[in-house]
Amino acid sequence: MLAAAWVVLFHYRADLEALAPWTVPADTFMRAGYLGVDLFFPLSGFILAYNYADAMRTFSWGAASSFVRNRFARVWPVHFVALNIDLAMAVAMGTLGIGENGHRRTPAAYGQNVLMVHNWFNDRPSFNGPAWSIASEWFAYLLAPLLFVLVARVVGARTSVLCAALSYAAMLAVFATLALPNGNLEHMFYVRIMGEFVAGMFLCLAWVRGGLALGRLAPLLPVVVLAVALVPALSSGDYWMAPVMGLVVAVVASAGGWVGSWLSTGFMVAAGEASYCLYMTHYLMRPVVTWLREWGDGAWWTAAVSVVAVVLALGAAAWLMHVLVERPARRLLHARAPRPAPEPVPA
Repeated sequence: MLAAAWVVLFHYRADLEALAPWTVPADTFMRAGYLGVDLFFPLSGFILAYNYADAMRTFSWGAASSFVRNRFARVWPVHFVALNIDLAMAVAMGTLGIGENGHRRTPAAYGQNVLMVHNWFNDRPSFNGPAWSIASEWFAYLLAPLLFVLVARVVGARTSVLCAALSYAAMLAVFATLALPNGNLEHMFYVRIMGEFVAGMFLCLAWVRGGLALGRLAPLLPVVVLAVALVPALSSGDYWMAPVMGLVVAVVASAGGWVGSWLSTGFMVAAGEASYCLYMTHYLMRPVVTWLREWGDGAWWTAAVSVVAVVLALGAAAWLMHVLVERPARRLLHARAPRPAPEPVPA
């Protein structure tokens, strides 16, 4: 949830600063919010390895197809609904076609979005902008059954940590060698998702095997995040920060004490369940945010009301998508999934 909220701050930082000028000192932190995606990718690998790595140590088409169906049921329904909301908005506002910034709202881009391959062959955004990461995740999901088999061959916690470091090192080497524009992580999604996703899988194995007890560092997380946020203002490149995001995932996974208790509260658990929907709907709320930004006469109380209204609107949109689309669609798709035939019982 916190990573999704960071991405939201990145996209709406100008609106927030216009409504509440006292937030301007936090601009550097909000400007680094795009790095929230670099928390998503290793976290995804970590969680999936925790849930599937042992059960899928050997490859089978049945287990692989079941895994892919489960992941499809997890991400596609919300993505598809958000895609069509964006399409309807584009039709209403007359913004179909290729935008000035290369944003693609074309029939071809729509078809690619339906298949979740919209950034496999083109790094320009299309329709619901943040959904580019869904195509990246889908790419990793399709390869995950093979990755589980390979990762499970690694023995020992220290070796797992080393493999995670090597995964990040290989990714950074590619980025540095290619001299990416502005050193930015937005490019080369294949390298980005696989380096971070695989590193997350190895970090999970290290944690499970007892070689990654970093929970005592959890109280220092705000300092780490602040340091990361300052990097864009101090450096011309940001790809080297990806391993720091992986470290954050490892620390949070090991967190105990008040940090672990706070993350386990009912509110944080519920917010975490709706975080995917927040990520997928927040950009669609731009017309509402723009209207709230322009509403009022500049008085402090109208600005305060607008900020609260923006937070409530974004939260309501995410929760409605979670309750009305994500939950029912997941239940429906799981119910329709073929079930294995019962094994014969000896007489």
